[in-house]
Amino acid sequence: MNGPDFAHYKILKRLGAGGMGEVYLAEDTKLNRKVALKFLPFGQSVGPEIKKRFLQEAQAAAALNHPNIVTIYEVGEFDGRSYISMEYVEGRSLKDVIVTEGLSMGQLLDFAVQVAEGLAKAHQACIVHCDIKSDNILINPDGRVKILDFGLAQLKGASGFDPGTSAGTPGYMSPEQIEGRELDLRTDIFSFGVVLYEMATSRLPFTGAHPVAVVYSILNEKPAPLSGFRPDIKSGFQAVVDRALAKNREERFGSAAELVAALRDCQKERVEPVKEKKERKSVAVLYFENLSQEADSDYFCAGMTEDIITDLSKIGNIRVASRNAVLPYKDKPIDVLELGKNLALDAILQGSFRKSNNRIRISAQLIDAHEGFNLWAERYDRELTEVFVLQEEIAKSIAAALKIKLSDQDEEKMALKYKNNLEAYDLYLKGRNYFYKYTKKDLLIAILMFEKALKIDPLYALAYAGLADSHVQMIDRYYETDKGILKKAEEAAQKALAIDPLCAEAYKSLGLIYYKEWRFRKAKEQFLKALELKPSFAAARSNLASTYIYLGDFERAEREYLAAYEEDPSLAFVLWLLARLYLSLNRFPEAENCLQRVVQSADQSSYMEIGYYLLSRTCFYQGEFEKALQYLQKYVEAEPDEPFGDSALASLYAALGQREKARAKIADTLKSAPWDEDIIENLILAHFFLGEKEKLYDWIHKGMAENKIAWIFLERNPLLESLRGEPEYQELLRDLKGKTLGEMP
Repeated sequence: MNGPDFAHYKILKRLGAGGMGEVYLAEDTKLNRKVALKFLPFGQSVGPEIKKRFLQEAQAAAALNHPNIVTIYEVGEFDGRSYISMEYVEGRSLKDVIVTEGLSMGQLLDFAVQVAEGLAKAHQACIVHCDIKSDNILINPDGRVKILDFGLAQLKGASGFDPGTSAGTPGYMSPEQIEGRELDLRTDIFSFGVVLYEMATSRLPFTGAHPVAVVYSILNEKPAPLSGFRPDIKSGFQAVVDRALAKNREERFGSAAELVAALRDCQKERVEPVKEKKERKSVAVLYFENLSQEADSDYFCAGMTEDIITDLSKIGNIRVASRNAVLPYKDKPIDVLELGKNLALDAILQGSFRKSNNRIRISAQLIDAHEGFNLWAERYDRELTEVFVLQEEIAKSIAAALKIKLSDQDEEKMALKYKNNLEAYDLYLKGRNYFYKYTKKDLLIAILMFEKALKIDPLYALAYAGLADSHVQMIDRYYETDKGILKKAEEAAQKALAIDPLCAEAYKSLGLIYYKEWRFRKAKEQFLKALELKPSFAAARSNLASTYIYLGDFERAEREYLAAYEEDPSLAFVLWLLARLYLSLNRFPEAENCLQRVVQSADQSSYMEIGYYLLSRTCFYQGEFEKALQYLQKYVEAEPDEPFGDSALASLYAALGQREKARAKIADTLKSAPWDEDIIENLILAHFFLGEKEKLYDWIHKGMAENKIAWIFLERNPLLESLRGEPEYQELLRDLKGKTLGEMP
């Protein structure tokens, strides 16, 4: 090249070179955007027919418009040099990611679906790539996959272009490419099968000491099973790779769309809960039936049940169904065998409770969840003052009935429980009972109960933790907007830890406070401490996962959500949170699979409703607006006049071109301040589809100012793809990401 300028492009730097030519980063001075400028290596011997063919194929590829295909902006010739101006993608090749980092199964399937969707789009246009390989696939920083060089590879073997070679790259070529037969879309499927194998194992399926040996391997040898290289390979994924790599193309997937469906099935397969190791016994403690004559004794009966759950969860070899898992069965007749099957249980504790003046009577029986017979039964008549010892005694009896020997560590953990003052404990149980109702009135009463307990016993760590949680909920549910409340919460949590440095509940409370203040690294530390002390603490684990999302560690977030779900498969809310993560990452099949399970969850109607809300978003983000509206209507029917629903309807009506309806729903939403993160995101999308950019940017600024917008939404939401090249949008995203990850004030 003779200088820094070429046609209307300013050359900025050389990016690389290969068999398809040299690539430069350039600035398009007409459109004021960065592009990748590729100069094709046509020599003097290339005749007009070859150049004409190049132009036709590249123009056909330029017509492809898909988020997983690098966009071609211009094809032309200047000063005798043929060039292509294309989308500049910041990021790394898939080959580089495989070699330097390797891929988790979640990443592998996410990237694989994106590649397959790009291939499906090209094949619909009758464009075959012919050189699919990991070097021709780019991964940008937000995990979006882009396929390079559509429309070029078939020219590679043209006379005078690259003498002595055929289209394709050794190691990735299909048998029909090697044999010089006519090619169709199934050659891409074979090459992509090679890439899938490489993604899973970091090696190619067909190798040899020299090119002829590689060719022999492709034509004659069967690749080694994937499971020999990594244990997390499921049979479904192995079947997909085997079919893609079939020597006979008639045995391969008939289309890339069919391959997409198979890969999505593999994604769904990953969400299945892992079967519990048999050495851990699984138990559910059902809420005791309250037979007391005293009208206000329900809270004490419930508190007794929950504290037995807590004591049991301290035993390492017992998996205990959480409070949320058993709450739907409170005061309802149950089928023991059915419940055991639903919650994957070995045993179920049922019982009754009677409180009269200063005495309590508990009748308890432990039932085999597989066969339905009694494993153990006992009746206790005790003074109320013996309640602390009684809870521990019942937990130890259950362990003995399950033939579980308590370790010294188990004994020490069970001994570390509150036993100081019965009156303070009674007030604490009342506070906890009101707390779980989550209304403003009940949370205020909970605060009062915890404060009364602390007046009686100023060294009651759990009461301080309850006080901290109550203050956080007042902010979380917008009952209070004064952020000074969080300072009160932090003081209470710190007092709890000063009294009891091993109080997992206080660490969880502190983590929630830092999370609300967008101090995510500090929040992560507190949640990890809570889980170190109490590994089965589902609330701490799910909050930790949510924190990892803001920190950009999506793989750990997924791992923590899955761990929480595997610990207790009855927790529909964890599945809902996992679906939100998948939705944020544009992993739509996995999101939909989780949400279908949420809406099918028996006896958990509130989860069903929010499940429909997220199902609507899942369809919306994929451009299925009518289907999204159908799901959203189910949510709105259950929750009329909710700002959630109004804002979501506003964005959908705008996308459907129903402008007046959209503006009416925006107006309804604005009557319901304050607005949370979901509402602000919905309003941004509504103004996007209405073409009201100024209002769109106003809501982004508002969300940033109030810590109510996530950088992942701006960076990954597929509906906002067209905005990401705008300087203002890029600057806002950069500032928001820096604020979140750097924890700037």
